Amino acid sequence: MLKLTFILLLFFIYSCSSTSPNVVKKSDTQKVTSIEYGIIKSSSPVKIKGESNWIGATAGGLIGGLLGTQVCGEEEIIGTKCQDIGVVFGTIGGVAAGTVIQATIGNHNGFQYIITIDDCSESFTTCESNEDKAFVQGDKVAIAKGQRVVIMYGDDIRVVPYEE
Repeated sequence: MLKLTFILLLFFIYSCSSTSPNVVKKSDTQKVTSIEYGIIKSSSPVKIKGESNWIGATAGGLIGGLLGTQVCGEEEIIGTKCQDIGVVFGTIGGVAAGTVIQATIGNHNGFQYIITIDDCSESFTTCESNEDKAFVQGDKVAIAKGQRVVIMYGDDIRVVPYEE
């Protein structure tokens, strides 16, 4: 029982995703990805608020339900086994706790970048700065103003420094 709870807890913690531009999901590998080039116009620090999904709620519910089986034993309360009530309330509490914990663990710092995008419609010899776009990503250190970057579009968008 304790091993199963520990395994579920590890699964829950592992399920928290990273937004680092240097961490790529396996599903993003060996794919054709469109790219754009640009120059960092500005960067502003932001707080990225974590979100929860079904994984945190499910893991929390399973752990809460398992812990609920340890309550009261075979006593009856109003014609129902106390343990059954413990499982129901443990599951509900676990879902709530799993949702909140997953969202809280996902909180981190990042930067919002305003990037002047190159317009290279015909060839790289006729590139012009055409429009500005905004991107937010989790970085520990901001990409410097004036730095040339490549923006990679896939399931997630990544902005990384680019040197020619």
